[in-house]
Amino acid sequence: MNFTNDANRSDPRSLNSGPDFWGLLDKKWQMCSKGKMQSPINIDPSSLLYDPNLSAIHVDKSTVASELINTGQMPRVRLFNTNRWPSVNISGGPLNPYRYRMQRMDIHFSSTTDFGSEHSVDSKKFPMEIQIIAFNSDLYRNFSTAVVSPHGIAALSLLVQIGKNTNEELLKITIATASVPFKRKRVELMELKPWKMLPHKADYVTYEGSMTSPGCHETVTWIIINHPIFITAEDLDTWSVLQQTTTQEPEPRYIAPNFRTLQDPHGRIVRTNIRHHFKEHDAECKKRLNDTWYRSNPNRTETIRSKTIFHRRRHHAHHHADFELL
Repeated sequence: MNFTNDANRSDPRSLNSGPDFWGLLDKKWQMCSKGKMQSPINIDPSSLLYDPNLSAIHVDKSTVASELINTGQMPRVRLFNTNRWPSVNISGGPLNPYRYRMQRMDIHFSSTTDFGSEHSVDSKKFPMEIQIIAFNSDLYRNFSTAVVSPHGIAALSLLVQIGKNTNEELLKITIATASVPFKRKRVELMELKPWKMLPHKADYVTYEGSMTSPGCHETVTWIIINHPIFITAEDLDTWSVLQQTTTQEPEPRYIAPNFRTLQDPHGRIVRTNIRHHFKEHDAECKKRLNDTWYRSNPNRTETIRSKTIFHRRRHHAHHHADFELL
């Protein structure tokens, strides 16, 4: 089953069937329609709660072996957790005091540059979202147990923006898509470095939510990094050839777009470690489009002064920009 409804392909922004009926298709999926902590959600800057106790997120700098799979619903990178290859642990921030072992990466995207991500920031969508999914290896022996258990899953969300160069590790995966055009196709990805996909910044927002595919288990701590990684428009277009079917059909059914619709936050608190203050701009900073006070929940007194910067400052080598989402 695909995330979208073919009848609505003309307007993929309003996926008003398909995912909305998951809870009716299988009793095990009832949480998809009845849950009050569902994901994804829109990150509203005006309701963020600054939490000074949120430490930086740590991702092990391990090189791993993995495979890219076309599941028919999404492209997925699955890690080989074997003795030969070290596991990748994620810890810190809202995950404390536990360690979470990286299991896979789920990739959501569209065939256009306007939308494709599952989460949005201030109602803005992004062309792609990479979700690094990890399970609590301190409490549970495996992913299947953790996903239905409290504090079971951590999901690290990387929002992807169009840029002049593609993130080096994302490029490895992008090139591999040529080998998995159809459902159930898979190809090995050797020496992948997941930590290199993360921006060189520690800012993030976090909330308690769910898996974004059936059965929508509400066991996920979401961490959305406040800086995008980049992909070129040409490389993004490479992903659009992935299909839902096992073989070529006269009328191809493409995976894209494969995002779930935004869910009602139901008053959930979204915390952040972002506490920016006005600073002198670098010599290269030419333009600031918006300086905004981000205020917490009206019932609280915390405020966050943060800057939304939509210009880009050049970095050396493969670094694209100091570009903030919030």
